[in-house]
Amino acid sequence: MNVLWQSITEIAPPKPNLTDKDLPDLSGKIYLVTGATSGVGIELAKILYRKNATVYVGTRSEANYEKAVKYITTHSAEPSKGELRLLKMDLMDLRTVRAAAEKLIAEVPRLDSVWYNAGIMGHPTLETTVQGYEVHWGTNVVGHFFLNELLTALLISSAATAKEKASVRVIWVASDANLFSPADGINWDDVNFSKKGAVQMTKYGQSKAAAIILGHEFAKRMGDKEIVSLSLNPGHLITGMQENRPKWLQQLGNLFSYDAKYGAYTEIFAGFTELNLETQNGSYIVPWGRFGTPRNDIKEGYTTRGTGARLWEMLEAEVKPYLGRLEV
Repeated sequence: MNVLWQSITEIAPPKPNLTDKDLPDLSGKIYLVTGATSGVGIELAKILYRKNATVYVGTRSEANYEKAVKYITTHSAEPSKGELRLLKMDLMDLRTVRAAAEKLIAEVPRLDSVWYNAGIMGHPTLETTVQGYEVHWGTNVVGHFFLNELLTALLISSAATAKEKASVRVIWVASDANLFSPADGINWDDVNFSKKGAVQMTKYGQSKAAAIILGHEFAKRMGDKEIVSLSLNPGHLITGMQENRPKWLQQLGNLFSYDAKYGAYTEIFAGFTELNLETQNGSYIVPWGRFGTPRNDIKEGYTTRGTGARLWEMLEAEVKPYLGRLEV
């Protein structure tokens, strides 16, 4: 697909290829959605719950979880046999991420899919996470990478016993903001921009480029385990992600944005569409459910220059002190 044309269609996408009406009954399935109390995450959780799945709602706040449960259950047209469960974590603090992973592993026999959906775009008060990372990098990248490291053994065992091939999936939610990231997607010598500052969109764009790179790299590492790993741009949406922007900019952006449910359609496409495990694993999905491509240098980086392995190894070193061992 021509990159310019794709960029245009990411702003004004064609009709969704897969919606909640196309999903089968998901009774017995177990899913995790981070950031599932607002925006795209809550719409995705609602779809999965309405299809009778057990959905772990990843969130920082029990109060937000209770509000999400009320919204999801009251906006479900028919009674559901599914279940909503709280998984409390703060991606800005790796200690809470570990505690959440331990809880999940202790409670479930398997994990059918996970959407790393949570994220921030700008923060009104914080510049760094608890562990000292630049707030976009620490929240959107390091937190999710650490959670994925903790859940990998569970995902492998789940795929080994899954009845449907390529049904166990890891979805890394990125953005077309990868267009605003540094060369290669990553400011390799200073991912925290501590030596030389950068505007918020560059920092956010780097974190979303990282999600694309990690999605592809995890597919390479897990493809022989029949685990699907994809990244995606959910679309231009009206969500709380824009709340830290000036009001005039929010209003301008809303003119070119869509209801959050359309982002959920992008996410269920990534989670459920049929694909070729050998040729399409590691792909990048664009709104509202199509195979696309990220910025050229980002893609060339992970296909020819080994940036996927470089980023993976960098992050492995970062989270190693917090990793320890989890029994599955």
